[in-house]
Amino acid sequence: MTSAGSQSRASWPGIAVERALALVAADYRRPIGPIVIAAVLAAAAVAGAGKTGPLGPVLAASLGVLGTAPIAVIRRFPGPAIAAVLAANAAFIVAGRLSWSVAGVAGWLVALAACPVVLARRPAVLAMALTECAVLLGATDLGRNLTPWDATAAEALAVVAAWGAGEMARARRQSVIEQAASAERVRYLSERDAVARERAGIARELHDVVAHHVSMIAVRAATAPYSVRGLSEPGRAAFAEVADEARSALTELRVVLGVLRSPDGNGGPEGAPQPRITDLGDLLSRVSGAGTKAALSVSGEVRQLPASVELCCYRIVQEALTNAGRHAQGSRVRVELGYTAEALSVGVVNDAPAGGCPDGRRSVAGQGFGLTGLRERVGMLRGDFHAGTDGSGGFAVRAVLPAPSPPAPAGAAGAAEPTGAAEPTGPSRDQAGAECA
Repeated sequence: MTSAGSQSRASWPGIAVERALALVAADYRRPIGPIVIAAVLAAAAVAGAGKTGPLGPVLAASLGVLGTAPIAVIRRFPGPAIAAVLAANAAFIVAGRLSWSVAGVAGWLVALAACPVVLARRPAVLAMALTECAVLLGATDLGRNLTPWDATAAEALAVVAAWGAGEMARARRQSVIEQAASAERVRYLSERDAVARERAGIARELHDVVAHHVSMIAVRAATAPYSVRGLSEPGRAAFAEVADEARSALTELRVVLGVLRSPDGNGGPEGAPQPRITDLGDLLSRVSGAGTKAALSVSGEVRQLPASVELCCYRIVQEALTNAGRHAQGSRVRVELGYTAEALSVGVVNDAPAGGCPDGRRSVAGQGFGLTGLRERVGMLRGDFHAGTDGSGGFAVRAVLPAPSPPAPAGAAGAAEPTGAAEPTGPSRDQAGAECA
């Protein structure tokens, strides 16, 4: 207890200096500390001016104010404020040490201690070096300003001590900043690790449950034609289509699992292709084979779109066709794509089923997560989404996906021919859908 108490008593000057420096380096938006220090020191300097020493009262008071008052703006204008304080006090040291008041000495030490805190390294070192030069110059007996050698040595040591106190305060402040940054980094890594573990858990569940059952569907559908004797050709084709769909689902599920397992959510097997608009023809063919009469129509100038837009368009059509086959069996479905210079419009409209609209279809917007997921996809692209019944009793899913056209470079007319070559794909799909209808 005795050593601890002596250590506390021995460290109080350092604590006092640190607190004074904290006030000096206060934020300029709340400059209460520097203003109070400057006001007290300036008043004391004026009160004690001209009582002793070679300098007259007016000159001593002026130098005293100049050597203390700029501390009030030391945070907002650190360079000019410190330069003014040190220059005024250097005049006392060189030409009138006996007129130098205690308040002026205090302002001088505060400015020296603030140098490492509020100035860059090079200006701060330059200020200390010039101050030491002024102290040594004061010992040359300029203007009968004779200074004992011990006073000069004490002043030189005071410069170093004040500088050391300021350097200590700067190091402590930098340490606090670095500790806060490290804590923020640790928090970020901890949250990221927790998210990664949660994503890995979801990926494991998807793999163990969904992937297993889909794999079994694919295997059973592929082996069923060999297990069932006398199976007709339409039956074999149906089983083959089920197997193909299951394998496609497994391929896309692997992509999703790769994304979930990657720490940043951007992973996934390289080279795993994502569906695009050019794959809509195969999608409509499969849907038509399952009994849904679908037709595709394309308007506008077909052009290359960002992968995110094409994937979103494909998912919209896929989900809308799935809902139509589930809730409006036997109805006709029209898939409409409209290309403009700024966006891609997607519409999937099915007629009312012959047997009337089932109850589940009337409330389809409130069941499941298919349409909710589509709305979120479109929202991430800053597009517009709408799903609901139309006036004829059918159901319509419409979206507008922003996709501005890039500025065409000069001489790009020839390069546009391959894009235009894909345009017959739309009519051919439309024709295929019309034939299925």
